[in-house]
This record gives sequence, C-alpha cells and structure tokens, in this order.
Amino acid sequence: MFHDLNSLSVMDTSSHKLTSEFFIPSNTTLRNYQNDAIEAWFAHKCQGLLEMATGAGKTITALAASVCLYERENRLAVIVTVPYQHLVDQWQQEAREFGYRPILAYKSKTSWLQNLNHQIMEYNGGYRQTIAVITTHTTFSKSEFQDCIARLKGASLLIADEAHHLGAKNHRQHYPGHIHFRLALSATPDRWFDDIGTLALRNYFGKTVFSFPLENAIGISLTPYYYYPHLVSLTDGELDQYYELTRKIARSINSKDENKLQTLEMLLIRRAKLMNNAENKLVILSDLLHNQSDITHTLFYSAPEQIDKVLRLLGWEKGLITHQFTAEENTQKRQQLLTDFAHGKLQALVAMKCLDEGVDVPSTNTAYILASSGNPREFIQRRGRILRKFPGKEYSYIHDLITVPPMVNTNVRDSPTFGLERSIIRKELQRFKEFANLAKNKQKALDVIWDIAKQYGLLDF
Repeated sequence: MFHDLNSLSVMDTSSHKLTSEFFIPSNTTLRNYQNDAIEAWFAHKCQGLLEMATGAGKTITALAASVCLYERENRLAVIVTVPYQHLVDQWQQEAREFGYRPILAYKSKTSWLQNLNHQIMEYNGGYRQTIAVITTHTTFSKSEFQDCIARLKGASLLIADEAHHLGAKNHRQHYPGHIHFRLALSATPDRWFDDIGTLALRNYFGKTVFSFPLENAIGISLTPYYYYPHLVSLTDGELDQYYELTRKIARSINSKDENKLQTLEMLLIRRAKLMNNAENKLVILSDLLHNQSDITHTLFYSAPEQIDKVLRLLGWEKGLITHQFTAEENTQKRQQLLTDFAHGKLQALVAMKCLDEGVDVPSTNTAYILASSGNPREFIQRRGRILRKFPGKEYSYIHDLITVPPMVNTNVRDSPTFGLERSIIRKELQRFKEFANLAKNKQKALDVIWDIAKQYGLLDF
C-alpha cells in the first residue's frame, strides 16, 4: 500500500475550497523501514508509537504518514507538538516541503490564537481541506490551545515528537480524546522511574507499532562507531568526601526519620555531583587530546560546574577554537555556532544538556562525555546524535570518562557501604555495555571494565 509513496496523487479540489494540499516532495524517497513504519501504523487504525532511533528519520516518516492519511480521508487537520521551541522551527522547515503551511503556536497567543480559531471554523464548515499547527508541549497543554482544538470536527491527527515528555503529570491531563488519529515518536518512549506516566502515554497513543532500534540504524541512517571507555579515579580529597557522603547515605537508609527520603535524595545528588566533577577527568582529557592529532568537529559534554574549566583547557592550554553551547545562548547564536561548527570554523563545542534532544549536529565525528546522569534516555539520545551521517564521515568516535568508586577488597564486602558502591558500579557498567556492544571495537571496550566488574562480583552485568 505504501511502498511507492512518491506516486501518491494530489486530489482535485473544487473552486470554493481553500486549497492547501499535503504531498510527498518529489526529491524525497522513503527508506524501506520508513514505509514499513507507516504500514504498521495504518494496520493499527492510525494509532500508535514509532520507536525509532535518533537519526532514523522520524520526522519525515511522520509527515509521510500524514500525507497517506490525508489521501485516504480527503481532508485532514494536523497538530504537531514538540518539547522545545527550536524544534517548532525545525518541524516547520521539514513540513513546508510536504505542502504544510503551518501556524506556529509557541509564542504569545496573540500571534496564533485568532488565526487558528479562524482556520478551524473554515475547516469545520467544509471550506478548508487542511489545517496544520505546530506547537510546544507547554503551549499544547494550556487551556487556550486546548479550548481551541476542542472545536475541531472531522479527520484530525495528533503527532507528538519526543512523546515521552507528554507522560509528565502536567501534560498527561490534557490528552484530547476527540482526536482519533494519533502518532507518537520517540527513540526512548518509556519514562525513567515513572510507570504511571509511561502507562498514560501508551494508553492514549497506543502501543509501539514499529521499532527501529539503533542496532538496525547503524550502517543505514547512522555511522558505525568506536567506543573508548576511560575509568577515572578520585583524588585523595574527593575520596574523603566520597566516603563521608557514603557513610551518611548508609545511615540515612537505616534511619527511621520521616524525612529520610528527602535527606537520602539530597545526599545521592551530592555524591553524583562529586563524581561527575572529578578533577582527574580533566587530567585524562588533557592526555587524550595530546594524543589526538587532528581535533575538529568534536563535542564535549560537561557538567555545569566544570564547563569553564573544560573551555579553559581547550582554549588556553590546547589552543583550540571552541565555544560553549548552553542555555545562555539565544536561538540565533546557537544556529550560528552550529553553522560555524559544521563548516570547521569552530573545532569544538562544549555543551551540557542542550544537545541532547532535537539539535542536529551531524558533522560531529568525535565526542567526549565528561558528565552524564543515570537516565538511560540521556546517553541513548547522545549516542544517536553523535552517529548521524554526514558527507565524508565514515565512523564516529566516542570517549566516555566515568568516575568509579574506589576498588574494594574482600575484607570490606560486608560493610554497609559496599552494597551502595556496587549499585553505582552496576549502573555504570550497564551503560558501558550498552555503548560497547554495538561498537566496532566491542571486545577491547569490554576488556577495560572487566577487572572492576570482577572486583564487585558483577560478571553478569
């Protein structure tokens, strides 16, 4: 049904209708897996979730699916909701190639509300074939937007990009029940430690109807990669802080204090921050850069507290042309930074979380991860973003600097802190394994962490 999407006909329209047709652009050829995804969605009554790796073309797949639905229904109202403002602009660029003339609803409501209400009235009256609006999850959940789209009658489709965000409590209360056709997109749909949000999301959009994981995407839409884990030890001063925090954590776990969960969370955050900001990460990074002959198109993921030190190391000590990429830069500045980076005018970008979702940096060939959270979504998103294809880019290279607790001996295995340290190691080893298993140098990467896995009795990691 969908294997020749480019041959879709454009419907004829009578003269009294406002013509704005959706179509497949002539220069767009869908990959087989994208056609399969659309077929699977239609087979489930145009409801469901596409679980596709970052870089696999979710946006194009969703837009093509909307064209197919439009052809079947002969009219269609499409609402696209995304987590960030810059994604509204990215979706607009792609959507216009498919015949969309979208209303952008993410700034002041005076810039979009009246227009959207007017178009909905025309659509409901049969004077308009299509409506397209692209908004942010925040605006989507507001009463003004919800009241507006509640008046929609007829065929309508909700496309949710990075749909896992919509499982949050403040969003899941605003799912529009009258919109029958629903398409959710995410490489990582399940919410971390939020079973209720995950269930609500899947109950509304439907189950995963098509999956295209990263292992399938490598070599097709993503580049193969090499993975280099680097274990980082704490300094003597950091060790003292680590042991003190760990002792407090152990006492808090066994405490009967009614506020112990808040205390425990605070202590765990402090210890995670200590490990993320370990001084020796900069020492190892300096050595790694010394051995890298040609530093270009390189990303550095840093903790907020360490970003200035990383910039100083790269700029002052290594003489690299670099810039930070943080929330401090406005949209225009960010775009200029990405352009300069792609053209080689900037050798490196130092980022925090701003490059995790929705920002395309396909020219990246090397990444150094100096800080990360325990959320698996973060490193899955980062890896997919690093592996995006780019002209002349054959492989990607990922250096992962992870601080590990001090090695233990059998005499302390029964101590109250051993179990806590073991749980940290297990979590980090799972990330190591996730990265290593699909790497070109899988065995060498796994060898790096074998000794520490053995030390903690985690050979089954």
